[in-house]
Amino acid sequence: MTASIRAQLAARGVHNEPPFGCAWCGDEQHHHGSQWAPIIGMHQWIQPTQAMILERMRRRRAARLNAEPAKYHAVTGWAADHTGESGEPYCADCKTDGCRPWMRIQARLDEQRWGIPRNPRPTSGGWGGDAPW
Repeated sequence: MTASIRAQLAARGVHNEPPFGCAWCGDEQHHHGSQWAPIIGMHQWIQPTQAMILERMRRRRAARLNAEPAKYHAVTGWAADHTGESGEPYCADCKTDGCRPWMRIQARLDEQRWGIPRNPRPTSGGWGGDAPW
């Protein structure tokens, strides 16, 4: 029964069934209403047993502990250039030097390091400045 619930939820994009979801279909009580499930047919929300709640909570915790850490693309690694004097920076999260999120973050950090204003305002031209016409 639990495997069919997980398969139905995965088809809808829910990877972990909520611990207090319906005993038959896994949906939460606040938006359950009357639903049809292949095992029982049309049903209202039925409270899960304590064993079901415990199993769902353990499965959710195991998935969280075994999950890969989030990649923020903000860590810089340095690849040696074989001269020993300098290195080439790269994204340490995805191990490439062409990572667009990493390049965007590095450009912003370089602007802060070097004191470059982020969005300099134009001093002339535009709508009502020193127009050439």
